[in-house]
Amino acid sequence: LARERVEEAAGRTATLAAATGPAAAPPPATDGLGYAAALRAVRVEGDLTRAAAPLVVQVHATSTVAEGRVPWGLGPHLAAGIEQARAVAGETDPEKLRRLAGDRPVVLVGRHLHRLPAARELVEALAATHQVTVVEMGWPGAWRPAGVRAFVATHGASHANGRAAAQTLGLTG
Repeated sequence: LARERVEEAAGRTATLAAATGPAAAPPPATDGLGYAAALRAVRVEGDLTRAAAPLVVQVHATSTVAEGRVPWGLGPHLAAGIEQARAVAGETDPEKLRRLAGDRPVVLVGRHLHRLPAARELVEALAATHQVTVVEMGWPGAWRPAGVRAFVATHGASHANGRAAAQTLGLTG
């Protein structure tokens, strides 16, 4: 494309963006039907007790066309002071997360972890040295990682599912 055409397109895009204004803030969380259903959907296998506040690691991977790119995870629901980190399946060195966690337990949060060999390897590498809880926010498969303390399935990754998982783990404020 000619430079002039690109500049025209950029100008139209800027005009459109200025006309739409900022996004509205999400409504305050309520204990409505969606949250109640999400809380009932949470399934826990294993032991959720822990001695210290964990490092919460959100494991990212590519989204499917059906899922799209949407916000998900426990982040908005965590109590103040709980440290969070992001990891990319296949690109994050488990040793880096071990150092970041120190002596703390680790909560690994992901979507469809069972379908990603690199994510499974990351989970099992951390579980070999740390107290690990896995939170599966996609539809869980039969895979249960070796060595983890607990496996939590939310059966979805909506805002309500994230809140239900955080509450189940005792991580809300």
